Amino acid sequence: MKSSARDRVRRVGIYVRISDDREGGGLGVKRQEDDCRLLAASLGWKVVEVYVDNDVTAADRRKKRKDYLRMLEDVKSGHIDAIVGWHPDRLYRQPVELEDLILIVEEHKTEIRTVTAGELDLNTPTGRLIARTLGNVAKFEVEHKRERILRKVQELVEAGKIHNGGHRPFGYTRLYDGEGTRRKVLGEIINEEEAAYIKRWAARALSGEKLYSLVQDAQENGVKTTTGGEFTYQAMRALLMSARISGRKEHKGEIKGQAVWPKIIEPEDSDALRALLDERSAEFKAEFGERDSTALKYPLSGLPRCTCKIPHVVGEPCLCKEEGRQHHRMSTGQRGDKDMPIYTCKKEGGGCGGRTIQIPDLEPLVEKLLFKRLEEIEVAAEEDPDDPRPELEAKLSRWEMRKGELADELLDGDRPAREIQDAIDKLNMRMADARRKIAQYGVKANLTEVSTAELRKEWEDYSVARKQSVYRGLIREILIHPATRPFNVWNPDRVEVLWR
Repeated sequence: MKSSARDRVRRVGIYVRISDDREGGGLGVKRQEDDCRLLAASLGWKVVEVYVDNDVTAADRRKKRKDYLRMLEDVKSGHIDAIVGWHPDRLYRQPVELEDLILIVEEHKTEIRTVTAGELDLNTPTGRLIARTLGNVAKFEVEHKRERILRKVQELVEAGKIHNGGHRPFGYTRLYDGEGTRRKVLGEIINEEEAAYIKRWAARALSGEKLYSLVQDAQENGVKTTTGGEFTYQAMRALLMSARISGRKEHKGEIKGQAVWPKIIEPEDSDALRALLDERSAEFKAEFGERDSTALKYPLSGLPRCTCKIPHVVGEPCLCKEEGRQHHRMSTGQRGDKDMPIYTCKKEGGGCGGRTIQIPDLEPLVEKLLFKRLEEIEVAAEEDPDDPRPELEAKLSRWEMRKGELADELLDGDRPAREIQDAIDKLNMRMADARRKIAQYGVKANLTEVSTAELRKEWEDYSVARKQSVYRGLIREILIHPATRPFNVWNPDRVEVLWR
């Protein structure tokens, strides 16, 4: 007499999973596997494969469970015809995942047994009803847990405490309780070696230096991120934009107050950095798109602009402000008739595609104008030594308090929410503008700490990147006006510098 399909020895795959391996040794999944092996032995089934997803959640479908997917493929191929798990919620936590599992199990007549809940029969209507009910309960538990986590995060934010997850922040050494990837964070202390680089990069950025040169500095010195990777433009910007390095808690881009970890740079320097980098990012994206430029060959690159679409009389200021139009970017190139570097207007965005200016003519002129401007700043500083930053910072403090009051009014509901939100938005705009002014003044102050006479002596030894930082700290745009007759004679009146 032939045995039925249900009587033959099943080739079983054991599936084990744990969402949060705080012990770090896989002990949780090992205990599950031991229990599953005992169940398989009691049923007379042969274990041919063990599928392990350790420290992997099933609550988020965006996070792939590699061994779970491998198990489903083995069911389809016939490598296994039964599954043993510790509990149904080890297999699925989302109803949509259960429906996918039902389709596969129905098609291949796969048996499922669990240690704690017995048989999970997805081949019958009653079994599927029970499974779906368990799935809905699991879904509820996931959503309830998410609510608790979000509330806990909010508590940590309000208290300025450390979140338990995420990579170690650059500049800090973490103190842990326990072992493994999910061990509890007790606190953070300053990593002196990394903090020295943060202070150095922050000072250079505040002096007007571009981020890509700071990235080069990190790479040349072999400085890695805390994940072991090379510093990139994005990583450098995120580091210097973070309020964390000033000992403050930041959540979703908003500073919430003092944190429990120590500061590496002063909060006022952090505010200036954030405003400065925000402004540069906005200017860059408007001109070039999302990506940052690589190292530039010429000190003035990125500053020359063509006025080809804006009416202009040579010797008169540009009418760009009256016209309300932007100038067109000029990029480096070579003259076709001889080996001569030039800036040329591009046709992209409506440029003329033809106006040029020779770099060897332009650079000495702008250098001369730069030193003249620095001398004027020195004289002005002697005549009016008042620093506008304290007044702006006092305004920021008042506006911050007012913003908090408006937030309380929003919660009380005594005034229309739209009216209060409009007031908050206006305050945010004023505060952003004040921070930009503080940052710009800080750049000028840093640039003029060295006297003009000293800068003249050292200028020839400056690298291209360092010259760029000086130019960009003081110059907003260099306007290139039309050539005049005779065209083979250099006319400095073609050049108009717009200072910051």
